[in-house]
Amino acid sequence: MQALKALVIIMGVLIFAGMGLLVYGLMTKVDGEKSDSPAPSTTPFGMVEHSLPPGAKIDGISIDGGRAIVDVRTPDGVAELRIFDLATGAQTGTIKLKAAP
Repeated sequence: MQALKALVIIMGVLIFAGMGLLVYGLMTKVDGEKSDSPAPSTTPFGMVEHSLPPGAKIDGISIDGGRAIVDVRTPDGVAELRIFDLATGAQTGTIKLKAAP
């Protein structure tokens, strides 16, 4: 009976220590992710204007990873993806998609 009591006490201590290590590991991982991610920019960049070709329309806008991607369709069938940096408002690139001849 003494051995059973000792075993129960040892198992309880091991469970308690394991839970403590689990909590410590989760807290360390969460703190590490917070410090690695860049702080969001709080400096406003004002109004930014970009021209579209005549007759073009915007089919959609998506935001991902600090970038805005604008889907533009022109009347001649060309699709453009215009990419903007949300921190500065500058256009960082354009991808033109044309149908194969």
